Amino acid sequence: CLIPSRLLNAIEIDDENRKWIATEPVCGGGICTDGGLAVFDGYTWFVYDSLNSTLNSNFIGSVHIDADNVVWTGTRYGEVSSYDGNWEVHPFPVSGNVPVVSLDSDLYGHIWAATEGNGLFVYDGSNWEQYSSSNSPLSDFLSSVATGPDNSVWTGGATNKLFKYTGSWNTLDIPDGIYFISEIAVNHENSVWLGSEGVFCNYFAGNWTVYDESITGIPDTAVGYVFDIEFDYSGNTWIGHSKGLIKYDGTDWTTYSPDNSGLLSEHIQALTADELGNLWIGTADTGLIAYQQGGVVKVEERGVRSEGRSVLLDPYPNPSTGVVTIPYEVSEVSQISISVKDVYGREVRNLFEGNSDPG
Repeated sequence: CLIPSRLLNAIEIDDENRKWIATEPVCGGGICTDGGLAVFDGYTWFVYDSLNSTLNSNFIGSVHIDADNVVWTGTRYGEVSSYDGNWEVHPFPVSGNVPVVSLDSDLYGHIWAATEGNGLFVYDGSNWEQYSSSNSPLSDFLSSVATGPDNSVWTGGATNKLFKYTGSWNTLDIPDGIYFISEIAVNHENSVWLGSEGVFCNYFAGNWTVYDESITGIPDTAVGYVFDIEFDYSGNTWIGHSKGLIKYDGTDWTTYSPDNSGLLSEHIQALTADELGNLWIGTADTGLIAYQQGGVVKVEERGVRSEGRSVLLDPYPNPSTGVVTIPYEVSEVSQISISVKDVYGREVRNLFEGNSDPG
């Protein structure tokens, strides 16, 4: 089985490095694709759809993996399902098929679901609570929801307002000239990134910074949207735009398109980064792309360094709060370095650096 559609809406990676890909049916060129939730483990594909799961539609709008490695999926027909080896459906307390466009979880394990028409829902493991224009400052038409490391919840959509929840709702005006929010992402420093039509901006410590075509290289005459924002393990920020892929390394900006890279499409819908340093890119018209400067690292190549002469093996015991053994193999005398990094790629401690004999 291959990926069921060339139109991808979201990508998430679980603890076993499996990619969960939200797709939807699309027709063009005399060919129609099926859609559904695709799973790729690096070797094989499997697809969950309305025939073999609790999904009520093959139009998958969003996918999220929580801290317990449970997969949460929202469809364009207003339903959320979870998968932990078994499928379970979690119906909203409202009638009608309202598209679920974004999912995230907070530090308490609550699931937040943004919809186009019924506002925001939060699931505590038993019941849904709804926030909409009738009981909160929120718009009913939302496009994204994201949680921060301080357990704040951020959402926005059809209006020029950004909404923050920390037990109660606060409303922030977004910069002039930005009339709606298409995407929200929060990094480990609690810096909030927003996407909109042709531009994106950053909110940190009470200050806004706007990035337009002078930064992206995408002309303002090219009508388009920011569809996704991702932070990789090296500290880079990636922006998926309908007119290209944008990278910010903290200092410099680079925009990739089919004209200056190996991208087969300029319409970037979804992004995620794995622990091997690969960036997974979902497009609206050519399927899935994997990228890493210097070459994509496959699962079986994990830990290979120095042209295959040294291999880092799995540390044990894992997890552990005590002594951990970190085995490695060296086929010939080699200069090696072993260090511990956190999930954001920052070095915690350098354990060893120097020559190592074979063995």
